[in-house]
Amino acid sequence: MTAVFNFLMIAGAVQGFVFNIATFFSRKKIEKTILFLNLFVFFLSLNNLQSWLIDKGFVSSHAFWQNFIVPWYVLIVPMYYAFLISYLEIEKKRWTFILISGCIFLLEFLTRSWVTYLVYDGQWEPDWLDDYNILEDIITLSYSLFLFFKAYRILYKYEGLHSPILLFDNLNWLKRFMSMGGLVFVLWMMAIFFNLTGMVEQPYSYYPLRLGSSILIYWVGYQAFFHYVVLKDRIMLRGVIRNEQITKGKNNLSGLQNLSKSQKETNTFKDIQNFILKEQRFLDPYLSLENLSQEMDTSTSSLSKLINTYSDGNFSDYINKFRVEEAKKLLSHSDYDAYTIVAIGLECGFNSKSTFYSAFKKFTGKTPTQFRAQHS
Repeated sequence: MTAVFNFLMIAGAVQGFVFNIATFFSRKKIEKTILFLNLFVFFLSLNNLQSWLIDKGFVSSHAFWQNFIVPWYVLIVPMYYAFLISYLEIEKKRWTFILISGCIFLLEFLTRSWVTYLVYDGQWEPDWLDDYNILEDIITLSYSLFLFFKAYRILYKYEGLHSPILLFDNLNWLKRFMSMGGLVFVLWMMAIFFNLTGMVEQPYSYYPLRLGSSILIYWVGYQAFFHYVVLKDRIMLRGVIRNEQITKGKNNLSGLQNLSKSQKETNTFKDIQNFILKEQRFLDPYLSLENLSQEMDTSTSSLSKLINTYSDGNFSDYINKFRVEEAKKLLSHSDYDAYTIVAIGLECGFNSKSTFYSAFKKFTGKTPTQFRAQHS
């Protein structure tokens, strides 16, 4: 079991460092948000690597170095907090907490150096180092929890503060991230409890925490970077795709009373289609038959019947065809090669990657990736 924990811990650390390297080489410009994300993963990975090296006995045989730990974990949550507020673009004074975190890190580093020296110089009892470890853990946990709950309030309590970002991202992935982070804090508190009561000896008391942090590295390494890239692409694409603002209104159906029924239905359907195209309603991922019927001042049954009759498909297929056509324009144009396929699909009105791929394959016979490759 110890071997398994150690393997997962070092594997998570290596994956984190690989993520750091790949991120820096894949971006022409390292934005602040990406920098904070990378620092979060870096300090988390560095902390796990340090624990693994000590457990495996790969440090100096000198007793001082075997028990000296650089408190990298002090900087983990502050980097996440800085990433969050940078991603949401809602707060500029992030440097205050970074400065405070740097001071706490330096203070703990110097204090640990002093305590470790006094213990192994024989001036203090060895038990004093264990007591200091617990005290340092409690202080760091308290400060980290303060920032965690501050981040929680921003994410859950003040959605109005990041409303511009909600136009592009529902933030559900960040909320899952917070849930996973909360679980890691529980494991951290368990480790402190085990150390205080002596129920589980070190380093075994920290194994669940290290395993949880390794899983967090795996998850955040992909999710956070992927969502950030998609967010930036969507912001840029929206300025290209949506040249006209989406407006709501009632289409004028007057003047049709004297037409034959079939001609009247044909003209009504043309009016509906012109409205959808002119107002770019198909770009709205939340567009429904009910919404459109209200905007066109008609019943859902009549609208559904018209679409089924004149489009050879149901409402969903009818709207998705416009979205696919818009996506085809972008995927076949070299000016948009740098944008991710997912960002293009979402900005063309699809509400998920899977829905986009499914509809695109249905109407073109190819996946978006295959279509882009053929036109590159």
